[in-house]
Amino acid sequence: MIKFIPLGAVDLSKLRESILITGYQGFGLVGYFATRHLVKELKFTKIGFIKTRYMPEATMFTRDYDIEFPFEVYAGVAGKHKVIVVLHNNTPHERERVSYAEFLATWAKEVGVKEAVLVGGLSVELRESPDEKFRWIPINDTSIHFSDARVLEERYVVGPLALTIMFMKAYGLRGVVVLPFAEPYRPDPKAGAVAVEVIARILNVEINTQKLMEEAAIIEAIEEERKKAEKLSEEAEKRYRLTYI
Repeated sequence: MIKFIPLGAVDLSKLRESILITGYQGFGLVGYFATRHLVKELKFTKIGFIKTRYMPEATMFTRDYDIEFPFEVYAGVAGKHKVIVVLHNNTPHERERVSYAEFLATWAKEVGVKEAVLVGGLSVELRESPDEKFRWIPINDTSIHFSDARVLEERYVVGPLALTIMFMKAYGLRGVVVLPFAEPYRPDPKAGAVAVEVIARILNVEINTQKLMEEAAIIEAIEEERKKAEKLSEEAEKRYRLTYI
């Protein structure tokens, strides 16, 4: 059975009219990067976690966040908004992804969430202009709109994010799906930074994304070194073959 486990005394009635933000470790890890950055930068409080039947058997301890749970729930205030963030340090087991997504929607409904912001990644191959940073999808009669970005139409969304979108729609929750363009085959903190900037606009607050950009620089440098090593290896292999011709 999937359920919310509070850490200490938690009054969920105080979370009514909150904005719920979440994403998964999917395309480019965009949803994960964005939500992890939000709870750190905004110094939100870990109020509990989501227990599942097939919980991943992995944890760690950090001085800032104590024992880590696979699916953590944070809460705090950003500007004039109460905010709930579900941080997915892991991905729900394939056997219960449908049940998990439905639980998130029903729990959000019970808590009284006013808007949901779901974050994922969109392949850079779909970008039609260098200036285009993201696309979005409205859920029900949302009050959130972006005049400077296109709605994603007639393109499939897959995985746990797709299930969450469907159940949010089915249970009548309002919200948006924010989909920054991301590199398809590697983690993309830069796309996570775009998501954070969009969420900052929704919350009407400033959120520094410098740490995400630093992570992006490190990953890009590693990728560049990998490409150089592959090129040197290919050249060495060609020379080796020519020796025996």
